[in-house]
Amino acid sequence: VGTRLAPGQKEGLRQNLQAAGTLKKRYWICAFTINQHSSICHSWGPTPQSPEAFRAGDWRRRDTVTGKLYPLCDCAHPKHLNDSPLCEMNK
Repeated sequence: VGTRLAPGQKEGLRQNLQAAGTLKKRYWICAFTINQHSSICHSWGPTPQSPEAFRAGDWRRRDTVTGKLYPLCDCAHPKHLNDSPLCEMNK
């Protein structure tokens, strides 16, 4: 998609999206290209201590249609969190 956003290419992309019925669909594009396999793919993070805090954040872990938990990744990629200079999310 990135190359289709270049000057002179946008109209073709618009036509393709319209033909597919997805022109009005919203997409999230990470412009910073963070490798999530280096950081957050393996865990939901610490479990909130209070039941209220758990309920308040539990929806973030779930598919909004099915209510099922999103799958976690079991890749072996080395993790670098905020306490590491190799972390890509704390810039």
